[in-house]
Amino acid sequence: TKIEKKIKVKIPKGVSTGIRLRISGEGEAGTRGGSHGDLFVDIYVRPHELFERYEDDILVNVPITFPQAVFGAEIDVPTLDGKVKMKVPPGTQSGKIFRLRNKGFPHLRLYGSGDEHVKIFVEVPGSLNAKQTKALREFAMTLGDESTPLRKSFLERLKKIVK
Repeated sequence: TKIEKKIKVKIPKGVSTGIRLRISGEGEAGTRGGSHGDLFVDIYVRPHELFERYEDDILVNVPITFPQAVFGAEIDVPTLDGKVKMKVPPGTQSGKIFRLRNKGFPHLRLYGSGDEHVKIFVEVPGSLNAKQTKALREFAMTLGDESTPLRKSFLERLKKIVK
């Protein structure tokens, strides 16, 4: 006969999908009056809307504005424990990843935690008014190849291929 019963299970910090917990003596009754077997609980961790998990490390994508990328800024970054301040240096490129040590998931059965990786995305304005467009065009005219070394390198390699 089956008996329905509620059991409190302590989930340790740092568990991830695929971990199996064993609760001794909470399984089915043994045959011929033998002791109860063990209950196994398979863990599934739902995906988070902000964080991606990679073992004990986490990744969060953080948008910043064009001026913040150019001039640098101090931004708020979400962590598992709340927000922290992080300095974005001047000239930060979209896709740059910064590491916040020990801000990831706790290590299972070990001391310490994984790291949080903060991936920066520079958000380009969707629309500009006439004054902003004029100012940005004037600014763009003053840029030389020195201010965009990645683009310069790309164009040089492209010229070699297209010859």
